[in-house]
Amino acid sequence: MRWEYLVLERTLGPDDFSRLGSEGWELVAVVSPGHFVLHYFFKRQAHN
Repeated sequence: MRWEYLVLERTLGPDDFSRLGSEGWELVAVVSPGHFVLHYFFKRQAHN
């Protein structure tokens, strides 16, 4: 099984999560390396 990954470095709202989920993205981690900065890590199965 192959995966593709997406990293977003901005604040996400409920509509963003709904859109990403409908596109097949699964949230796997949220990291805050600095004050007021969030990094969201998503994965989904690659369609190759």
